Order: sequence, then C-alpha cells, then structure tokens
Amino acid sequence: MAVWLETVPALLQQLDVKHVAIATHSAGTIYTLNTLFHHRSLLDPKVPYVAFLAPYAPFTHSGATLPTIAAKLPTNLLNSWAGLNTFVNTKIVPTASWSGGIISSSAAFLSPSASTDVPGAETSTSTTPSEQYGFDNNTAKLISKLSHKYQFAESMTGGNEEAKLCLRKCNDADWGEAADYTSCVRTIAVNEAALSNGNSAPTATKLRVEAHFAASDIMSGKRGQTFFEGCWQSNEVKGKIDFASLTLAETNHDSVLVDLRKGALKAVFERIARLGKQRD
Repeated sequence: MAVWLETVPALLQQLDVKHVAIATHSAGTIYTLNTLFHHRSLLDPKVPYVAFLAPYAPFTHSGATLPTIAAKLPTNLLNSWAGLNTFVNTKIVPTASWSGGIISSSAAFLSPSASTDVPGAETSTSTTPSEQYGFDNNTAKLISKLSHKYQFAESMTGGNEEAKLCLRKCNDADWGEAADYTSCVRTIAVNEAALSNGNSAPTATKLRVEAHFAASDIMSGKRGQTFFEGCWQSNEVKGKIDFASLTLAETNHDSVLVDLRKGALKAVFERIARLGKQRD
C-alpha cells in the first residue's frame, strides 16, 4: 500500500494532471479508501467524486461463499491461483462466457453452487461486440478475440498477490487504513467536515460517493453490500459526505463493470461529464 500511495501522486504529477475523479472496482476499494484518506487533494475541489463498482467487502463481514472458502486454503496454494485462472479462461471457459468477467467464469467452473450469492445474474455481457468496441461487427469480434488472447499472453502472477490481499493472507500494513473500513470511512468524513468548514480549502464542496452494486456478487454478497453501505450511512458520516447507492439488475461481480448496457460504467462516465460541466 505504501508503494501505491507514493506512486499515484508522482504519476499524476508526471502527467501534469492536477485533479481526478475516481472509479474503482472490486478490490480497488482497498486502494481507493487509502487514497481518500491520504490524498484527498487529488480530487477536484469543486466537484469531488468517487464511484465504487461492486466494492469488495472483507469476507469476515460479508460471509460471501467464494472468499470464505478460499480463505481456508493454505497460502502456498494461492500462489497457483494465477496459473489456474489462466488455464480455465484460455483452455476451458469459452470466450463468450469469459466476456462476463474473469472471476465469474473461473468461479462458475470451479464451483457452480458458489458462483452466486443471489440468483438471477447473467455471466455474459448483454452488449454485442460492435456496441462494446464501437466498430463494425467483424472488427469488433476480432478485437474481442485478440483482447482475450493478449490478456493472458503475459504473466498473471499479480493476481496471486491480489487474492492474498483480499483474503488477508498478508501483512496488516498491506491494507493500510482500510484494515478497518468503518474507522477509515469515519475519519474520511471527519476530514471532509474540516474541508467544508473552510479549515483547509474554503472552495471545497461536499464529496460525492456512489456505490454501484451487482444484483449477484460472488465476492461480497448481500451481507457485504449491507456492511459497505452501513459504513457510509452511519450517524458519524451522515451530512459530511453525499453518499448514494444502487443495485443494478441482472449483473454480477464482473458484468457490473464490463457490461455497457446493464453495468455501471457508462452511468459513471456520464456523471463525471455532468460534474465537469457544473464545474465550468
């Protein structure tokens, strides 16, 4: 986490980017909470905005099937996760199924009964390749085929470390301030109150946080959603942060990101565009 917190501002400075809006998916929640805690100034002071897509909730709070089972595995076995994931998605699961997302495809293969905590979500995306990539059908199909091929052409071992991070098979310091979501969010709220009171930045406006949940989320489940919402809706946070949440029908942990029709990404970018106009 220390490397992340050092890298992000340095990278933005190198790119000459002063402010950003943040959109994060799944385990990116851990990094985003730390970024809000330590680098709030990276957000636009006039229209600060953060969107969580299928935010990951610690399995100790969510009780979600997949991470709860995986947490019982020995750490050395998790070091093989990337290899297994690559094998499943390139040799066994067809590309049409993969289009719904890596996690959902692998989980459905490994344990069909654990592939969902809430029934009713589709694995594959509802958009056609042409809609997904903005080209004619033949070109779009080729892009889809090659993106799948090239994604797994190089090492995926970073996935091993992310799996261990999510399952807390790492040093506590690796989670940073997000080791305790509730405490982290409350401190972020206190910092927001200081900003709105003009203690640090008189022009700052209230932080807008949106959480977009999948109808069926193998990584967090409904209990995880309730826990995450509760962190932002507690009495200590209310009034300091503008928080909103919604659940997207017929989506799963992956398609809430990659499905341009049913997922959240299009709405998030449209929101950022509107905020940009408000800023001007």
